[in-house]
Amino acid sequence: MVGFTARLFRAVVLCVVSVVTVTATAATSVWKVSSGDNVVYVGGTLHVLRQSDYPLPPEFDRAYQHADKLVFETDLEQLHSAEVLQRMQQAVRYPEGISGLDKRVSAPLYQRIVRVWTQYGLPAEALDRLRPSGIVITLTMLNLKQIGVDAQGIDDFYHSRATADGKPVAGLESVEQQIRLLSGMGAGDEEKFMRISLDELDQSGGIINEMVAAWRGGRLADLEHLVIDDMRRESPASFRALMVDRNQQWLPQIDAMLRDRPVEFVLVGSGHLAGKEGLINQLQQRGYRVEPVAE
Repeated sequence: MVGFTARLFRAVVLCVVSVVTVTATAATSVWKVSSGDNVVYVGGTLHVLRQSDYPLPPEFDRAYQHADKLVFETDLEQLHSAEVLQRMQQAVRYPEGISGLDKRVSAPLYQRIVRVWTQYGLPAEALDRLRPSGIVITLTMLNLKQIGVDAQGIDDFYHSRATADGKPVAGLESVEQQIRLLSGMGAGDEEKFMRISLDELDQSGGIINEMVAAWRGGRLADLEHLVIDDMRRESPASFRALMVDRNQQWLPQIDAMLRDRPVEFVLVGSGHLAGKEGLINQLQQRGYRVEPVAE
């Protein structure tokens, strides 16, 4: 569930990387951040992939081999536990006694939601009390599966590998924070959130091809255009809450990593590296040496 935004289909892949000057010629999504002799690697990930997208770009393995510890957005093992999955299912539903989505969007839009929902073979009654996040995540994951996006994302791939290799893993934020973000998606702007999300389902095949090709080829301007510009313009409050504020919460933790000797490999959705608010620019502004990891 990590990394969803109002531009949900594009954000579920989260493959935007930084557009600061140093990145202009760097065909990579992995960065080496240095403070004296201390090093942290930062990798921009895609949370979902196709089998054909493997093997991953070799700079990911280079960073992994140099790393003593892997750090993800959250504790992935806990995130996938039965207890947390149950809490997430509760988080994407309105409590009893609270108006449902049918009272929060226009009648024509709700009719469209029901139509799309049932086209995916889902019973209309299953919509009852679902928040926008529950509806859109369900439809997005079914849509991704239909177009062949059914492989492990980069985060899960390296979490599994680190576990097998005995490398320690950690998270930048708690599962509780993730659940709060999930329940709040689209809150207060349900009409726009649902309309945009449904529109993007219709464009899914082309979008996934564009995003993966741009990410793999390091075409940073294309990636920035595909996601970040729209997010800032169409949902500035969500952009701040889901991207900017989280980056600001993560930066002190990366500062601390750059004060110790173990080498960490931080893997986050690539949107978190993008633009002036992104981690790459912010780390440069802090005076660290930031350089792309070559193939």
